[in-house]
Amino acid sequence: MFELEGDDASGREKCYTTIAQLPQFIDPKQPPARSPPFSAIEAHPFVHTVEVTLPRDVYSSIESSLESKLPKLRYARLHMALSSLVEGDFFNTYIKAGNFLMISEGWSGLDNVFTLRDGMLRLELGKEDYERTGLTGKAIRTGGKKHTKERYLVELNLRLPSMLHGKKGFQRIEWAFRKALDKPVTWLFFDLGSESTGMAEDDPSLKGNNPELISCEPVRTVHENITTPSFSDLKITEETSESDLKSLCGEVSEWLAMVSLGSRRVSVGDDIDPFLCRYDAPGIGDSSASDLVSLKWHGFIPPQWVTQLFITLFRETAPRVSKSRTWFTLSASALGRNATEGKDGCTIMVLPPVSCAAAQCRTPENQDAKVQDIRHSICWEFVGASIL
Repeated sequence: MFELEGDDASGREKCYTTIAQLPQFIDPKQPPARSPPFSAIEAHPFVHTVEVTLPRDVYSSIESSLESKLPKLRYARLHMALSSLVEGDFFNTYIKAGNFLMISEGWSGLDNVFTLRDGMLRLELGKEDYERTGLTGKAIRTGGKKHTKERYLVELNLRLPSMLHGKKGFQRIEWAFRKALDKPVTWLFFDLGSESTGMAEDDPSLKGNNPELISCEPVRTVHENITTPSFSDLKITEETSESDLKSLCGEVSEWLAMVSLGSRRVSVGDDIDPFLCRYDAPGIGDSSASDLVSLKWHGFIPPQWVTQLFITLFRETAPRVSKSRTWFTLSASALGRNATEGKDGCTIMVLPPVSCAAAQCRTPENQDAKVQDIRHSICWEFVGASIL
C-alpha cells in the first residue's frame, strides 16, 4: 500500500451527530428553534445550497403540495458601500425596523467580509484596515497557522438607542465607513418580511443601489435503481452501544453523500471490480432497488425558509397523510464566515415512523391511545476546514 501523508485540514474536521424524537405536531409559525434538528438549521444563517432527497413515489404524491405551500425564493444582488447602510431610507427602513439578511463578497481569512443580521453588523478586517478605522474589536484566532496575518472582528449593534445620527459614538462609525472602508462592495440581500418573499420589486429604499433580482428555482434529479436500505428496520434504542451507533450513522451519512453525488457505487447494476472499490450499501434490513428524487435549490437562502421546507416535508409525509411509511433527508450547505472552525452545514434525515410499542416509549404522553406513531431524526452537523 502507498504511504499517505497526514492531512492537517482533515484532522480539524468534525461531525456532530444528534438523534432526536420529533414531536407529533410542529407549528409552522412557532417551530421549536432550540430543539434539534431545528437548532442545527438556525445555527447556519447564510446558506447557499439546499437539497432534499426522498423516494420517487412519495415525491409524486406531494409534488403539488410542495409547490403550493412552500414560499418562493427570491433575493437581490446590490452594489453599495458601508456608508450607505447608515444613511437615508435604508437605515430607517431596514436597519432600525426591518428584518433581513445581508452578506458581502470575499473570503473569510483573506478579504474584508461583512455580514448583517438582526441589526448586528460584523466586520472581519485585516490589521491595516482595522487600525485605520479606529473602531474597537477583537483578534480572530488563526488556528495555530504559521505566516498568517492578524485579523480582527468588529461587531456593531446598529439597533441600539445610541445608534442615531448626531451621537458621538455613531459619528465615529460614520467616519470609519466614509474614510477607511469607503470602497463599494457587492452584497446579497434577503428580506425576511412575510409579504416580500425575499425581495419587493417596488422597494424605493433599494432603487439607488441598482438591485438585481434573482429567483431561486429547484433543480430536480431522478436517481434510478438505487440500492436502498430498509430504513424502517433501523432501530436505535438506549441499549445501542456508542460504537455501533457511530458506525451506523457513519454508514448512512456516507450512503446519502454518494446518492447526492450520483455515484454508480450505489446503483443496483454496479459491476465495478472489487479490487478497485469494495463499497456496500448499509446493511439495514433487506435492501431493495428504488428510484429516488433530489430537489436542489442554489442561491442565497435564509434559515427561516429552510425550516419551513422541513416542516412542509414533515407534515406531508406524516402517517395520517402519506399511506407509506417513508423517509426523507434535507441538507443545507452554509457560506462559511469564520476563519477557524467554520460551520459547513448540516444534513437531517427523518426516519420512517414506528409504532410507540416498537419504540418502547415510556413517557406519559406517549401512553395516550391516540398516539400511534413516532418519528426520529438523525442530524449531522459538519464543522470543517474548507476555508482555512
